[in-house]
Parts: sequence; C-alpha cells; structure tokens
Amino acid sequence: MENNPRLVIITGMSGAGKTQVMRFMEDLGYFCVDNLPPALIPKFAELCAQSGGRVNRVALVVDIRGGEFFDQLMQVLGEMDQQSMLSEVLFLEASDETLIRRYKETRRRHP
Repeated sequence: MENNPRLVIITGMSGAGKTQVMRFMEDLGYFCVDNLPPALIPKFAELCAQSGGRVNRVALVVDIRGGEFFDQLMQVLGEMDQQSMLSEVLFLEASDETLIRRYKETRRRHP
C-alpha cells in the first residue's frame, strides 16, 4: 500500500502502562486510538494511507477490553502482513508487585 503510515499496536497486561505509552506517543505526534476492535485495524490503516500523508504515525491500543473481538488480533495481524500492511506490536508487561500497586492506586476496576 502506498503511503503506509507507521502503525504501532500497543497491547499487554492490564495495568502495565498502555494508557501512559499512548499519551507519550500522542505527545510525539502520533494519531492515537484507544480500544479499537482488531477487525477495524486494516480499514483504519487504509484510511490513514489515503490521508495524503496527513496521518502518517498511528498508535492503537488493543486489549482485553475489546472482549470477544480481542481474539481476532493475531488473525488480523497475519492478514495485514499478507497484504504488506506494516505494523509493529508493543506488548507491555509488569511485575506482579507493580500491577498490585497500580490496581490499588486507581479507582477504575481492572479485568
């Protein structure tokens, strides 16, 4: 695909810092979308490629909040690879102690 945007898919453990990474990438000029169902990623990448270079760096957070849609992530990544749609996956994890501390610090319930 011509004018492929740089597409970074952020995923990982709940509480590992995906939201913080997304905010950092937004500060770096990335167009960021949180909680995008994996099935929509190829179409979204296509729309970005057709933006005439206006959207050339994209960060997408994809995680378990997507429910049953999350299971499609590996399939979608494989299909994108076959279509020469480039993407990078950034998987975040944290130690058990860090996750427990973060869960205690937030009011939002984690899965």
